[in-house]
Amino acid sequence: MRYCTLADLLLAIPRQTLVWLSNEDGQAVDINEAVVEDTVRQAEELADAHLRGRYTLPLDPVPTVIKDLVVQLARHALYARRPEGSGLPEAVVQTYKASLRLLESIRDGKLTIGNPATSTPQPEPGAYKVRAPRRRGSLPDSSTWGSI
Repeated sequence: MRYCTLADLLLAIPRQTLVWLSNEDGQAVDINEAVVEDTVRQAEELADAHLRGRYTLPLDPVPTVIKDLVVQLARHALYARRPEGSGLPEAVVQTYKASLRLLESIRDGKLTIGNPATSTPQPEPGAYKVRAPRRRGSLPDSSTWGSI
């Protein structure tokens, strides 16, 4: 199962920019789908490397948070493959770093993507708080405890 498609990338990168990022030829008019596919594969494998051991892979269905992270990772990889473009756009660098931090938080158990195989929310580990009505009748009043 693919985590990210060309259509997903086109929502994050304008078509003409994707043509430029995926081709060596500056005169190209079509997206080099082989380059895009390889870049997406790399981004998916990086995401899987963080998720391995916590979730059954590949994820099916793919949670939208993972799809969005893979889009950002692939976007960064596409920009980074341009040797003459030593300075990547700041927004691309920042979203890449944020995506890695989010994957690390998922890996470390600070965040969860739930169980993608079920639509039923899974309980989170942690402290539980319980409210209950006060007990009536069976215990003596606390003012008489000193004499017991």
